[in-house]
Amino acid sequence: MNKQEKTALNMTKFIQAQTLLQLEKLNELNLDEIADYCERLHELSEQLHEDLRKEVDREKQETVE
Repeated sequence: MNKQEKTALNMTKFIQAQTLLQLEKLNELNLDEIADYCERLHELSEQLHEDLRKEVDREKQETVE
C-alpha cells in the first residue's frame, strides 16, 4: 500500500469516527431528523471505507500477480 492509499484510508476512517461523534451529539440534543441524516452519512462513510479498502487490496493483489 502506498502513502496516498494509506492516507485515503485514514481519511475515510477519520470521517467515520467524526460522523459517529456528531450522531451522538445530535441524539443528545434530540434533533432526530438531523440525526437521521447524520446516521446515513455515517453509513455511507463506512461503505466508502470498506469499498476503498477492497479496491486497494485488489490493486495490491494484481501487482503481486
